[in-house]
Amino acid sequence: MPGRRAVMPKITVTTPIALAPLAPLPPSWVDALVGSSPDISTTNALDGTVEVRTGANFTHVAITIPDAHGLSPDRLHEHVRDAYLSVAATLNAQRRHPVRFWNFVPQIHTPSGPGLDRYMVFNGGRFAACEHWHGSPNDFDHTLASASGVGVLGRALAIHCLAANNAGEPVENPRQVPAYKYSRRYGPRPPCFARATQLTRPVHGAWWLLVAGTASIRGELTVHADDVDAQTVETLDNLDALLAAAETRRGASDAVARFTSLRVYIVRPDDLDVVRERIAERHGDVPDIECAQAELCRGDLLVEIEGIAEL
Repeated sequence: MPGRRAVMPKITVTTPIALAPLAPLPPSWVDALVGSSPDISTTNALDGTVEVRTGANFTHVAITIPDAHGLSPDRLHEHVRDAYLSVAATLNAQRRHPVRFWNFVPQIHTPSGPGLDRYMVFNGGRFAACEHWHGSPNDFDHTLASASGVGVLGRALAIHCLAANNAGEPVENPRQVPAYKYSRRYGPRPPCFARATQLTRPVHGAWWLLVAGTASIRGELTVHADDVDAQTVETLDNLDALLAAAETRRGASDAVARFTSLRVYIVRPDDLDVVRERIAERHGDVPDIECAQAELCRGDLLVEIEGIAEL
């Protein structure tokens, strides 16, 4: 945001080339929210495992499907649908509400039927589950949580959900079409997530905004193809627009939203320095930034940023 001092933040870098593949896990702040001594249960289901970690105010549900890469498109659709419905059943039993998802899809651009890739098939399964869980798509504007969806190496698909005692409030970006309203250009069913979730109870005395994976998309179209510099600037513009929308929603005219944690997904390792420089110019005071290499949901996107902001 304007007026911030451009200093280089402390950045942790994880790439499959230099270090190790992106671990299909949410950021470390999720464990901190759940707490150091949660109740833990693990069951075998969906040809994989379901782990539920329940703390005083938050729950983390983690589902792993070990051989998702080997599933047919129809079977993958079914497994994703059933995984999301398993999350719904778990949270309904706890009377808790989803506020953030992370989806790690193996080899996300693999062709999966005529005109489809694996991410489109994933979206079909997720849409079917959300329609069952939340009702009509007409209700998605006030029921969906924020989410990220990126590609990972290996064969396993992992879905992580953070849930809270109170439902969050979805926040959309005025510069973008809501993801759940995308046209069929991006598959038969749209991706079901909000651009951000505003928590409705303070965390450590602050109001948190959980920002979804955000990229160089205007309206519903990718812009600045093959230009990582321009894509990073566009992504940062989208992040600032989200913060402004959340500030307006809260109605706190004196509030200044600021990011406290960012995770940055970069497709090409050689682009790291450019992305870092642009982030430092705009959000140089963010104390926690993690950078990782990953495939993104569209083949023409080069960078994606998610995070937490305090309002």
